[in-house]
Amino acid sequence: MAVPAVSSFLGRRLALGPNLSDLIENERILATARAVLAIGFLVAVYLDPSEPSRGANLANILLLLYCGYSVLLFAILLFEIEVTPRFTVAVHGADVLWPAVISLFTDGPNSPFFLFFIFAILAAALRWDVREAIFTALLAATTVVAEGIALSAGTNLGGARFDLDRFIMRGVYLMMFGCLIGYLAKSEKRRRAEALSISRLSAKASVEAGLKGTLLAVLQELLGLFGSRELRLVISDAEADQAHLWRIDALGKTGEVVLTQRPLDTSESRKYLFAIPGDCAGAVWRGGNITCALMVDNNAARIRGPKCCLSAEFLAERPFHLLLMTTVWATSDVSARLFVFDPKVGGRPETQLRFLRNLVNQAAPGVYNVYLLRRLRSRASAVERARVARDLHDGAIQSLHAIGFRLYALRTQKKEMDSREQDQELLDIQQLVQKEAQNIRMLIQQLKPVDPDPRHLIEFLTAMIERYRYDTGIAAKFVCDVGSIVPPARVSREVARIVQEALANVQKHSMAHNVVVKFGLQNGSWLLTIDDDGRGFEFCGRFSHSELENARRGPVLIKERVRSIGGELSIDTRPGQGARLEIRIPRQDKPIIA
Repeated sequence: MAVPAVSSFLGRRLALGPNLSDLIENERILATARAVLAIGFLVAVYLDPSEPSRGANLANILLLLYCGYSVLLFAILLFEIEVTPRFTVAVHGADVLWPAVISLFTDGPNSPFFLFFIFAILAAALRWDVREAIFTALLAATTVVAEGIALSAGTNLGGARFDLDRFIMRGVYLMMFGCLIGYLAKSEKRRRAEALSISRLSAKASVEAGLKGTLLAVLQELLGLFGSRELRLVISDAEADQAHLWRIDALGKTGEVVLTQRPLDTSESRKYLFAIPGDCAGAVWRGGNITCALMVDNNAARIRGPKCCLSAEFLAERPFHLLLMTTVWATSDVSARLFVFDPKVGGRPETQLRFLRNLVNQAAPGVYNVYLLRRLRSRASAVERARVARDLHDGAIQSLHAIGFRLYALRTQKKEMDSREQDQELLDIQQLVQKEAQNIRMLIQQLKPVDPDPRHLIEFLTAMIERYRYDTGIAAKFVCDVGSIVPPARVSREVARIVQEALANVQKHSMAHNVVVKFGLQNGSWLLTIDDDGRGFEFCGRFSHSELENARRGPVLIKERVRSIGGELSIDTRPGQGARLEIRIPRQDKPIIA
């Protein structure tokens, strides 16, 4: 991350917004430093009475007053919960006034209390920015020079007369200190502002908001950070030979933003996906020129060589004074280019581009993960819909056809059957109808949205398994060896879905009489097991999650759900001896708030 140049201080720059908690914290830090400085000077004067050389008694009195003021201010700020900007300005004025008065009545700029001016400059840099630090240094330098002029003109305050040249040099020293301190403070504050901006931008990625909501939040944040009016994001999928344009605009004075998205045809794609050098990861264009002014690589270092050029169509469609472009690769086939038009905040164009690279590099993985997870959920939903259709076709529909044929046979052959055979046939049909009604009820239960309260996950699972035992007649049992847990809502929802899917598979495929569901802790992770005494899977042995994936074995939906919460599935099965599913989930407890 580049240190800002001194020449860029006069432009609008990225900065931390006002925060009341930061104001009070800064004032407490300064109050502590002020008190230590004052008491330290008092001890130093006591140990070395030769300093100051003139006006020692008056200096001691003023120093005692300053110590009292510093300690009192420290005590006040210790119990305050917030301060106002007016209070901060008043305290800063006092920080400049105290050394002016003390040095005036002692040795002037030669006084050891001259160091208090440095403290005032440091305080300005911590409270505000480089401009205020330089202004404080200018004020202190003016005070020092004014004292020198007054004393050289014959005014005798504390019995001192001094060389005006030395006064002027002290003023120059203060200005040099002010510029240096302001520059260093500005650099540090910029780093803090960039780190905070990266953190805020990364937090915008949200699975619940979806890809469109996440991109809107991320692009809107970027729009505000750079003070731009328009951003364009072009996402290219080489494998699918498709490109999409996401555009966000700030409308009018209200600052309302509008996000639009559309696919690009081949000609439009070339306008945005123009050729760039292989090591180029970002570029800057100025003044509407089609040839870039500078380029940087993946490490944000400036690169030399052939320049990349915009097309004339691009420039004609969207004129600009300054354009930033950065690229990001999600995979070998999926890439994106982000264009920022006329940014007004962030310093020099090169600094802006490097900051943009840092932001994009940090935010891109989160956005891509949202895309992958939404795609995974969509795939899981499609698989689940296909499974429901298959279950209906292979189960209920086939059974209804069978019932229809049997009723037709019963109606046409009733004269050839005695009453006992008719009663038995009707009983068989009735049992078949009841069985299919039970299966359809289970299918409906699976289709219902499962969203348990994370604080009551254990109670939810207990009730689910009780209802399962009542509906199916299978001896189901739930065992839990943990107390109160509050997992994240997504983990809670997926655990409930996994148990529901596993129990449905037991009923339909295993022909089991008993099933035991256990939930507990093992080696710092949650462990969920589903154990039945049915006929087991078509394969034999113990298989890990990766082995199941490679062999394309095991329940697809359960594997997808386990992967979505970062878990690991293993299956232990023997033909005719049942099956055991073990799901290990990383522990992510939330604090319980009463």
